[in-house]
Amino acid sequence: MRRGVVSAIAGSVNPMAEALKLRTFMFALAIVRFCRLLRETWEGRELSDQLFRAGTRIGANYRAACRARSHPDFVNKIGHVVEEADEAVYWLELIHEDGFCKAPGLDALRREAAELSAIFNQSQLTAKSNSPWRRPSPGPARPPGGPKPSPKSPISR
Repeated sequence: MRRGVVSAIAGSVNPMAEALKLRTFMFALAIVRFCRLLRETWEGRELSDQLFRAGTRIGANYRAACRARSHPDFVNKIGHVVEEADEAVYWLELIHEDGFCKAPGLDALRREAAELSAIFNQSQLTAKSNSPWRRPSPGPARPPGGPKPSPKSPISR
């Protein structure tokens, strides 16, 4: 691990979010290294390009979600993370099923992509269920038995 990544963790506000940032960064590094192995055939180059984009965008989009300006902005941005993670899972499954790459790290990448996809999917569901517009507003407090007319109402005259 490089010094920059470690120093970013040291000043963390939310340790879980920072750990997930690191995890997605390390996943992106593993994807970059794996994609180098795929570039020997034209199919490998095409799949490598797709996987490279999706696999590296997970961490970048998650960092953007962590900087969201509002709850709806976070829900929107975490949705992009979910899409990219799911796409990375798709490309890794396709590479595995096609069988043209027998790299030893493929199974580990598939597991990590699936775990990240599950984590971000659950995060999105939780964020949506915690949205302010889904919760009923408490409204003004009312005394038991309903509201009483005010002393200056036309009824009390």
